[in-house]
Amino acid sequence: MKKKLVAALAAASVLALSACGSSASGGGGGGDTLTVALIIPLTGASAETAKQMQNAAELAVAKINQDGGVGGKDISLKIYDDKLTPEDATKESQRAVIRDGAVAVIGAQTSGEALAIREVVERSKVPFITSSATAESVTQDATFTYRIAPLLTDYANGVVDTAKALGLSKPAVLNDSGAAGLLLKDLFAARANEVGLSFAAPPIEYPINGTDMSAQVASAAGSNPDGVLIGGSAGSDHGLVAKTMLEQGLDVPLVGFSPILVSDAIKIAGDAYTNLPGVYSLQNLDQNKATTKAFIAAYVAKYGAADLTEQPAQTYDAMMVLADALKQTGGTGGQVLADALDAMKPYEGTSGKEGAMIQFTKDRHDAFQGDYLVTYKMNGAKAEQVDLTP
Repeated sequence: MKKKLVAALAAASVLALSACGSSASGGGGGGDTLTVALIIPLTGASAETAKQMQNAAELAVAKINQDGGVGGKDISLKIYDDKLTPEDATKESQRAVIRDGAVAVIGAQTSGEALAIREVVERSKVPFITSSATAESVTQDATFTYRIAPLLTDYANGVVDTAKALGLSKPAVLNDSGAAGLLLKDLFAARANEVGLSFAAPPIEYPINGTDMSAQVASAAGSNPDGVLIGGSAGSDHGLVAKTMLEQGLDVPLVGFSPILVSDAIKIAGDAYTNLPGVYSLQNLDQNKATTKAFIAAYVAKYGAADLTEQPAQTYDAMMVLADALKQTGGTGGQVLADALDAMKPYEGTSGKEGAMIQFTKDRHDAFQGDYLVTYKMNGAKAEQVDLTP
């Protein structure tokens, strides 16, 4: 009896281990579906943008399944809330990969979340496409981690170049305390040195997802800058900085990138985006491009009017690129799926400047390169594309 019990327990253990490892070996759902995980911060300061990312992913999945799915199987999208923290991103990615057998993961709004997810998927051999995180370290030397989003260095260069094009000579720099913000202050400085731009004072750090920017804006104002460059991940912080600038009379242009444009930022900024002498943003979305117009029209038809930025567009692209790779593998995940992503053909997505293509290779897991960012100026709550080329 004892030997039979031991044998039974051993067999159960083998079955359990096999189930836990199904996603790494090419699982991703049983029956007629393949599970794809979307990990985003539905709780917290960036919840509205995260919800748009969810809507975009669901819009893509509906189209994919309507067009026949993947190898006869539908994609089942499972949503996980990482609450904008690396700790929850780790926990939710483990749930997705180990418990729910996701064949792939997309999402992660900030680099902190993406780096946490990367740790899990690289160990588990499950492909992950981040559709928002920008820090180079997210994909550096990765086998299973990919990016359909701008690189932080390209963003930083664009912000400084915009400041230069506007004629600023001594802007202040504000950066958040997160992974991206800490890198951005150095990237701003490096580009400023290249183009001959001086800063009014050393960079000023603010807490990511902060609730009061009074001290930081007052410190910036004390250096008498002719503009403010802002680098960080959370849109709410950008709106709060603009609002505080207006309240304190720091009447100078604000220059940053996509977080300025998200709904969370626009709501908090209030009149600041109208009354400041210029609020400029770089983002990876060209509203004049045909594929972008088609995506926005489909989104509005299903979910109603919204101020869409690059994050939902990049999430839509990530889902479409992933589905195409899964078709190449017949629904198999793991290394086979990574190989298919590495061999993908150039793809014109909804994100990126007109003419910019999305493509991964074995040696490059960052989809965009070259000239792919677009400059916007806020006109109240509306973002309008502008050309600052001399």
